[in-house]
Amino acid sequence: MKAVRAAILLGCLTLASACAVEVGATKESIAAARFASAEVPYVEVVSMVDRRSERAAHTALIINASERVIYDPAGTFQHEDLIERGDIHYGATNRMVSYYERYHARFSHYVHIQRIPVTAQVAESALRRTQAQGPSPKMFCTYHTFGVLNDSLPGVDLGRSFFPEALRRRVAQMPGVIDRYRYEEDREKAVPTG
Repeated sequence: MKAVRAAILLGCLTLASACAVEVGATKESIAAARFASAEVPYVEVVSMVDRRSERAAHTALIINASERVIYDPAGTFQHEDLIERGDIHYGATNRMVSYYERYHARFSHYVHIQRIPVTAQVAESALRRTQAQGPSPKMFCTYHTFGVLNDSLPGVDLGRSFFPEALRRRVAQMPGVIDRYRYEEDREKAVPTG
């Protein structure tokens, strides 16, 4: 019976992975949107946490390398001022990062940001790894985020899981992680303004 369930799950995941859609901005528009932050290099794990259960429901990354990007695998976030290709949003200025966080924060969920300070080389490796990933199918946000972190952070093996809360808890155990939170209370809000 376990073998049958495993085969069905594998089939469903394979079918889901075939459904990922590439949003393909041109190289020229990506280059034009490029934003380089003056902050030190980092990788931030961004978790959207259900206030009732205190469990993360979605995972993304903000990577500050030679340019700052938002990696939102299998996410639905869009903004006309951001250029997207393969689940990566280019042009991640301070305003756009704030907008991204506020987009996900609401009365039912808050945003937990876990900053991992890294070297410029590690940040660049994370950026390149997300670019190589391509679009993620639904339900693969955390699985692919685990992959980026495992492949980019030297000496780190966080394992793999499809569950955002598993990633949030494992990152919390890493030394030097800096926590930040974003809360919004507006029940009427569909998306933030500005």
